[in-house]
Order: sequence, then C-alpha cells, then structure tokens
Amino acid sequence: MTTNVPAPSFGTTGFVAPAESAILAGRQADINTAFGGNVNPGLTTPQGQIAQSDTAIIGDANDQFLALANGVDPAYAAGRMQDAIGRIYYIERNPAQPTVLQISCVGLAGVSIPANSALIQDSEGNIYSCTDTVTIPPGGSVTTSFACTTTGPITVPSTNGVSIYQAISGWDSVTCLSGVVGNNVESRADFEYRRSQSVALNAQGSLPSVLGAVFDVTNVLDAYATENVNGFTSGASVIGSISGTTLTVTTADPSWTGSGLPGAITVGQMVTGAGISQGTLITALGSGTGGTGTYAINVSQTVGSQAMTIASGGVQLAKNSLYVAAYGGAAQDICNAIWAKKSPGCNYNGNTSATVIDMGTTANPYSPPYPQYTVTYETPTPTSVVFLVSMQSNASVPSNAVQLVQNAVLQSFTGADNGPRARIGSWIFASRFYANIASLGPWAMIYSIQVGVGVANQNSVLMAINQVPTCATSNITVSFS
Repeated sequence: MTTNVPAPSFGTTGFVAPAESAILAGRQADINTAFGGNVNPGLTTPQGQIAQSDTAIIGDANDQFLALANGVDPAYAAGRMQDAIGRIYYIERNPAQPTVLQISCVGLAGVSIPANSALIQDSEGNIYSCTDTVTIPPGGSVTTSFACTTTGPITVPSTNGVSIYQAISGWDSVTCLSGVVGNNVESRADFEYRRSQSVALNAQGSLPSVLGAVFDVTNVLDAYATENVNGFTSGASVIGSISGTTLTVTTADPSWTGSGLPGAITVGQMVTGAGISQGTLITALGSGTGGTGTYAINVSQTVGSQAMTIASGGVQLAKNSLYVAAYGGAAQDICNAIWAKKSPGCNYNGNTSATVIDMGTTANPYSPPYPQYTVTYETPTPTSVVFLVSMQSNASVPSNAVQLVQNAVLQSFTGADNGPRARIGSWIFASRFYANIASLGPWAMIYSIQVGVGVANQNSVLMAINQVPTCATSNITVSFS
C-alpha cells in the first residue's frame, strides 16, 4: 500500500511533522489515483471535502505526537509529562494553598472554638475556617489559625479587617495578628524553575546547593540565596536626604569613610528607609565616593533627612555570612536544609532561627549529648504590589472587563501564563503584563500600565531581597476612558 502523503520523520531536531498543505496535496493525489485520474481537485467537491477531513485527522494525530515528543524535554513539558519529569528528581508539584491567618479570639473563659465550623470573614467577603479546636483560657483570649475556604493568593487583612461570621455563644471578637498569603497550584514555569534548582541538591557548600535544598522543603513557595565573602559588613547605614534624583549623604557609615573601600556606597546598591520609593537605586556617583556627598538615584522623590540603609538588595549582610530568604515551609525544616548544605564556619543573617541537632552520619553517628547549632534565615515580608491599568473604552468592551483584566494581571504576576512570576528580589516590569491583557481580545486596547508599592506610578519596581511580592484583585485598579 503506497500513499502520496509525506511521512513524519525523526532527526537531530527531534520529531518533524510535514506541513498540512503537503498532507492535503498528498491526499488529493491519492484520491485522484484511486478514481482513475482526472478527478476535480476542488475543495468544495465531495472528494475535496474527504481530502480536507483526512488532512485534519492526520494533522491532529501529528500534533498530538509532537506534543508527546516535546513533553520529554523539561523546557517544554507541561501537565502530566512535567509531573513525570519531576518524579525523576523526587519532587512533586506544589498544590494550591489557602491564605492562613493568625487570629486572636476574645471571649468567655471555657468557650470552645471548634475546628472547621468556627468561621470568620474579612472585609472583602472571604470566609476563613478555624483549623484547630481551641478553648478560650482564663485570660479571655487565645490565638489560633484560620484558613481561607478557597485556595489562592488573598491579601492578609488589616488588624481590624476581620469579624465573626458564624456566631458562637461566648465568643465575642476577633483580631488579625498576622497571616501567610496562599498560592495557586504551582505553574509550569514555577515547577520547571524549582526542578532546575534541584539539580544542585547533590552539591555541597555552594549557593545553588543551598537554594536547591531550601526549594526542596515542603511548602516553600519562594527562596533566595546570596553571600558576603568579605571580612566586613556589606552596605552602609547613613543619614541622608533626597531631592529629585539626588541623594545627599550627610553622615556616613563610620565603617566606610573613603573612596574605594569595600562595602562603601557604590553604583547599583538599593536605598531603603521610611518614605523612600520602592526600588530606589544608586545610578552614579556625584561628589560622594563612598561616604558623604551626593549620589544620583533612579527614582525622583523628596525625602527629608533621616536614617537610610544602602546595600545590594537592600539588606546589609554580616561579614563572612550566608543569606537565605525563604517564604513558606516550616522553620525547622528550612534550617535543617540550610545547615546540611552550607560551608562550615559561615555566619548567618535573618529574622528566623531554629536549632539544628547534629547526630553525625549513618556510618559515623555521634553519641549524646549531640552538637547543636542555631541556624538563621530571613522570612521575607509579604509586600503588596499595586497596578494601575488604563484602557480604551470602546463598544466591544464586555461588562466584566475589569475582572478579566485583573485576572490577566494576576496570571502574569503568579506565572500562571507560563512566564516568569514575581519573586523575592526581582524586577517587576509593567511591560510583562501587556501581552496577557492584550490576549483577552481585540477590545483590550491598553493606554498604559503602571506598577509600584503603595502607589502605582512606575514603569518597573525592584523588590528587596527581604521582600516577597504579593498581589490580589484589590491591588489592581483598571480604568476605561
């Protein structure tokens, strides 16, 4: 049996399928031969319709096999194929998690607040369920966890932004103390990023090995690792003011008072402090050469004389130290992972600590008392990123356009569109969000997108290495004009 339809092939570039135009020509030739020649090749004829249908069937089969062949490449794998690749590395896709709040419950001593049935509500209408059964002690208040009944990122409400949704006799009031923002199911891009980081798990003493180990900890949603290999604290603590794009340092860090000293003020460092715009960077030296004097910055603003920190990533690092920021996961598990991969003798930075007990190796176990070490890392501050999207108003704009645009922004922000998501210490560019909004349809005509922290007035914003960016629909303002 012969056919004029060209066959797929395997080559150095992988599976190569013929063009559907070539398949159609082949099927037309086959039909012409089968009927003895001189068959009308018109696509509107019965034989033309058969040729087109066969072409569609063959083309779809080739497409399916092409997707299967590409699925063995981590750069293109998605869904179940990507999950299978993950299993080779002993990692699984992170499931969606709800936002979890730490709630202070006030009421009559002895009143029980049952798990699952005790409900509170935030100002946005989200419902949270108590995760553990607790009893109000004689002091009249108890702190417990409440998880949102829906998964995904939801902004942690303010202190007084929650109320009792389902009343229980003797339970009087609630206050939000803190919270951890939830997440959607790990996207294709995020899962591939974590898989690539896990390659360094077998290494020891390098930043990639530490980062890979931390990413391997259950429920860790994001992580960042860097180091200070010098015998002095990096960055500078100064007194200064800002006018326009000029930073004037009036009191230098006593550690760094001269030009060229390691750790002095240099180009590329981030300036942080009360009222200073997010992502403010030193772009050039003025009269200052590391100490007092003037420096050019990238964001125009006015800030009075005050204490400021000037350092790479916005965080000063202790001498000869390792810096790890991890969002999500249990502190003990994260510290165990850091200690298992770090170089001996290094110092730490951060705001979260746990004690690691060294029991030795399987081949050479220790006997009690076991050595103990305090390991410290940074739990980054969830920092809300806000957006201002200006769109053209036209007759084709649907009634739910605002919601559609907000969802498109969130998809890009979280990486659900298979692009890079906003991470600890990352640049967030407004241009990153244009394509996904424009893909909503011809009606989605964008005037501009602005981004920022606190106020959306920049084309891009840089997160510090102790900040994890968050976003919810309430952070995205969409206007049509």
